[in-house]
Amino acid sequence: MEGVERDAPAQTRGDVADDLVTEFCRRMLASLKRRDQRARGEWYVSGLLSVPGRKSMRALAAVADHGAAEQSLHHFISDSSWAWGPVRQALARHLDRVLLPQAWVVDSMAIPKAGAHSVGVEESFRSDLGRVVNSQQAYGVSLANEQVSVPVNWGLNLPSEWLEDEERRRRARIPDGVAAMSVEAGFVHTVAELADAAWGLRRRPVVLDARTLDPPALVEQFTRGGVPFVMRVDGATRVVGSDPGRSGPGERLFQAQQLAERGKKLSRPVSWVDPEYSVTRSVLVGGTRVAVPTVRTPGAPPLPRRALTLVGGWPMQKGRPPELWLSNLPDVPPAALLRLGRLTRRVSRDFTEVSTRVGIRDFEGRSYAGWHRHVTLCSVAHAILVLSSARHRRLGASEELSA
Repeated sequence: MEGVERDAPAQTRGDVADDLVTEFCRRMLASLKRRDQRARGEWYVSGLLSVPGRKSMRALAAVADHGAAEQSLHHFISDSSWAWGPVRQALARHLDRVLLPQAWVVDSMAIPKAGAHSVGVEESFRSDLGRVVNSQQAYGVSLANEQVSVPVNWGLNLPSEWLEDEERRRRARIPDGVAAMSVEAGFVHTVAELADAAWGLRRRPVVLDARTLDPPALVEQFTRGGVPFVMRVDGATRVVGSDPGRSGPGERLFQAQQLAERGKKLSRPVSWVDPEYSVTRSVLVGGTRVAVPTVRTPGAPPLPRRALTLVGGWPMQKGRPPELWLSNLPDVPPAALLRLGRLTRRVSRDFTEVSTRVGIRDFEGRSYAGWHRHVTLCSVAHAILVLSSARHRRLGASEELSA
């Protein structure tokens, strides 16, 4: 963690050392051309780290401690000209070096809203909440290993009702190039940005929970983009495979859980350390070769059927259904694929404990650019908390060794 190896200073922002905030913001905001913009960026991140509760613009402005701060910060986030892309790229490149991520984990985020004016807001059913809510629908990509994760790129789902309404587009200042896309296409697009050479990242497998999505559509789009993936699927997902209970050639259509259960007798027990609870757990893991039904994409040539691995993970407790994962990494053992898949748990926990703490859902403005700038600076604040925690652990270990 280059550039932050100093003695802990007396000043802190929340429970984060002041020098770490200043140094990290200096690096991440270097693409902002103007000095006043970089200063406001640091004010904003400082507020995200130190203001308790909801991160309203007024509360964040109080960190700057002068009367014009609220209007200044509002302009900086919603109406300024600075681009969020280079900030995300700088953050991702730095974390790629210091965290050594094992995967890029994609996850969705609902942002409940009371009114109808926040960009992209609509009423929709949220399976994670079990009800219809008025919310913005977003998705993020995190760099993750088994110890930590940090979101580095974001997308906001814009329903056709927003994109086809000229007055709504104008008020939210949605760029002309932004078009409607499915959630599956949004996931793929947000991942594809990370894979662009401009980001300078080492390619990692993409991990996601696709149980409420369309796995065949995701498989088709990831395959066209050459993206390695490990995705969790529902037991009812249709796959094509050989029946392990019968002899002779031939393939037929199965439900994923049905096929996995037929091959369970070939599974093997695997022990692993659950990073969430730091305890050793055992699970039966098996894998079988499958394919998914072909998806026809208008205007695109059909893809040849690709061999996938269907991984089943059965908890030792009786009566619990298996975890089911699909992957296009045929040479990776099923146990390793399951372990990669479970990085979704790491990201979910860090979202709850870190991203929520720094206000990822708290943007009050209505503009498209303002939302993107807010979540970008929240990602910077999230990274600072992760790096600060790592530094505290190192300092604690040094004190123990010197005692």
